[in-house]
Parts: sequence; structure tokens; C-alpha cells
Amino acid sequence: MSFPWMRQPWQHLLAAFKAQRLSHAYYFKHAPEQGTEALAQEFISLLLCRQPGQRACGRCKACLLRQANNHPDVIQFNVDEKHSTLGVDEVRRLTRFIHQTANQGGRRVIYLEVMDRMTEQAANAILKILEEPPENVVWLLSVEQPERILATLRSRMQWIHIALPKPEYESEQRLAEQLISAIDKRSPWPALGAKHSLQQWLDVSEHVLTDLWRVSATVPIAQLTFPDCYEAYRLIVVNGLGGLAPLEEKIRDIRQLRQLSTQARGLNIAIILQNHWLTWTQEYATDPTAELYL
Repeated sequence: MSFPWMRQPWQHLLAAFKAQRLSHAYYFKHAPEQGTEALAQEFISLLLCRQPGQRACGRCKACLLRQANNHPDVIQFNVDEKHSTLGVDEVRRLTRFIHQTANQGGRRVIYLEVMDRMTEQAANAILKILEEPPENVVWLLSVEQPERILATLRSRMQWIHIALPKPEYESEQRLAEQLISAIDKRSPWPALGAKHSLQQWLDVSEHVLTDLWRVSATVPIAQLTFPDCYEAYRLIVVNGLGGLAPLEEKIRDIRQLRQLSTQARGLNIAIILQNHWLTWTQEYATDPTAELYL
């Protein structure tokens, strides 16, 4: 899955699927641009697949019907301008659906998006269904604000925790990738812009150095600020910019520079930071202990 923060919830769902311990209803944060839609669709395909493995096989009749967006045993309600809420008519349609026999002889899946917008009557109708859930029916509900859903309804469903990245994390991830690429001499050093951008670069510089320190110390990948950069970090450490003491000194330098940026006037912090970066590259290229990491 292309969204790294979806790996853990996917493994949780996959484990429940393999152990045949699926909940009859799941709900999760609605953030399609951050991969929740991809997670839901992948899980639906797995639930309906006739020859599943780690994922849906993509070859059986059920998978082919899914690919054609024509599987009769899945119903999806999309919130749009015409349907800003789930009303009683839609609930009646869902009720008819769940009491039908599965066309393909397997599970039936109901996927409802942004269901914290549903009317109270609709919520109570779904609650009544979930109090005595029919067999082989799995509900997936995405919500913008979970607290809007009736507490009694939430208690009938299992929450899928997804550690969605904050917008600032995504921005820092991109800056970290630029910085790592420059350290590795695959691209020029980034240009520093406005003051708020400079503060971001100071933060990212410290995060990258700290991650390199952790890689040198063989700390678990999960403890890295930017775990997706692990392979790039490892190559940098192997090729010379390693050693715990030198990295600790560089981290202290960046922290002192951040302090100067808030206290001293007239200093060109951008130039000083860029000079720090250049020393990283020089040491990276000439470190005689590099062979120790091979």
C-alpha cells in the first residue's frame, strides 16, 4: 500500500481476516486524500475474493466483478451534493440488501462514507440492525468526526485506528528528502527562503541528523522521525557520515543555531546553516572510518 501509515491498520484487518475473527462493523476516519479510501477498497476486495491471500487475488470471478465495479454483493453510499446525509429511504435499501442471499455465495459488504452526517433516525435504524447483525455482512463506515455518531452505535462497531500524518509532517518529509538527496550528492543543496521556511529547515536538519544517529546506533526503524528514509539513511551511514559522537556534535550545533535565530539580530542564519550542511558533505566524502561500516 502506497501510504505508509496504512500498513499497521491493514495488517490488523488482515490478521482478523485470516483468523476468522472479523467484526461485523468497522468505522474509521474519513480522509480519502490520505489513503482511507484506498484502504477501504482494498479491504472490500479481500472480503469478497474467492481465493484470497495477503490481498485479493485479482483473478477470480469476484475480483473481476470488483474490477468492473459491478459486484452485486457490495453496496456503497457516497456522500455528494445530492446526498448530504443518509436518510430513511437509503436505510430501507440497505435493509433489503442485507436480507438478500449473497449473489456470489460469500460475504456482503456495506460501505458508507461520512456517516457522521446521517440523520438521527437513520442512525437508530442502523443501530437496530447492528444489535442483531446478520451473518456474513461486514459494514465499513467512514466518519469525519467520530464523536458525532451516537455512542450506542459506536459501541456496536470496531474503531480502526489510523495514525494519519499531520500536514506539517508531510511538508517536513519532503524537505527531509531534499536534504538527504543533497547530502548524498544526488541534488544541489536546497535554497532557503522566508523566515518560517528557515525554521522548518532547522527542524528538519535536526530530525535528519537525529535519524542518522539512530541508524548508526541500530535503533528500531519505527523510532525514526522519517522511517521511509531508512534506506537512504543507511547508505549515508555506510558511506561515511556516521559515528555517534560526530553526529551528536552536529545535532548540538543545529540546536545552538536555532537558539541564535530567536535571540541574535543581524546574523544571516541561512548562510550559517548552509555552511553547516557543507561540512556534513565534506566529512561524508573524506571520513577514513567509512570502511568500518561496510
